[in-house]
Amino acid sequence: MRINLGHNTRLAVQWAVLLCAAALTACNQAATPPAAPPDTRAADEAAILKMDEAWNQAAATGKVDGWMKFYTDDVVLHPPNEPRSIGSAAARKSIESLFALPEIKISWKAEKVIVARSGDIGYLYGDYELSFKDKGKTISEKGKMVEIMHKQPDGAWKCAVDMWSPSAPAK
Repeated sequence: MRINLGHNTRLAVQWAVLLCAAALTACNQAATPPAAPPDTRAADEAAILKMDEAWNQAAATGKVDGWMKFYTDDVVLHPPNEPRSIGSAAARKSIESLFALPEIKISWKAEKVIVARSGDIGYLYGDYELSFKDKGKTISEKGKMVEIMHKQPDGAWKCAVDMWSPSAPAK
């Protein structure tokens, strides 16, 4: 027995089959991955190094406010022989005690800067030197430091974690 479908019914069936085939084809194709963000690591590393050098110059003035502007609000400090300081208020107290040392001089030099491919976090490490007077005698210290940097919404870099420790006892 043969069923006689009208012309419109056959056309509707053909379109339905065609649409189903197109839908199945579309579902089987892999989605195109989004384009990778541009690699800005070299520029970010240079920006961190420039910021760190400006911070070093600010430290040479001995002014706490000049130092603090390079920290994030939630900074974590790991100074030697002291408890960890969390947040800008606690960090300020720690830096105030550092700058309270008579004739304090401090400087550092970054040895290496690394930025994550994401471009929002980086770190550097290097060496520092500091000296101060104690009962007329100059006390000198050399050590190592690590700074973890976080890119701010405005594109500037600030230190989120700061750690330094002497390489040997102060003399």
